[in-house]
Amino acid sequence: MQNAIVHSLPEQGTVWVNTSVCPKAVVLAVENTGEKLTPQLVSTLTEPFQRGTERIYTDHAGVGLGLAIVKTITQARDGTLTLTPRSAGGIRITVELPATAPHTNR
Repeated sequence: MQNAIVHSLPEQGTVWVNTSVCPKAVVLAVENTGEKLTPQLVSTLTEPFQRGTERIYTDHAGVGLGLAIVKTITQARDGTLTLTPRSAGGIRITVELPATAPHTNR
């Protein structure tokens, strides 16, 4: 969430968070307004220490590990991480994880 806010437009920026449950998966999607991003740039954002475009707020001390950590956790849970540039600017990040049967007491 913090990255979505930090990388959103400085004036009238917007962040959307959506969750959904499907029969075989749970989905979290985070989307923001921001600078226009190329597919080439977006494809590098899950690599450690990649910070994308210049930050809107220069006092944010991030080092580019957020999406790398999300990628690692998603893969460890047999999920998929999808990053898609928005045509109007900004990005949509979707994490899809397999739904598991609820734990039962034995």
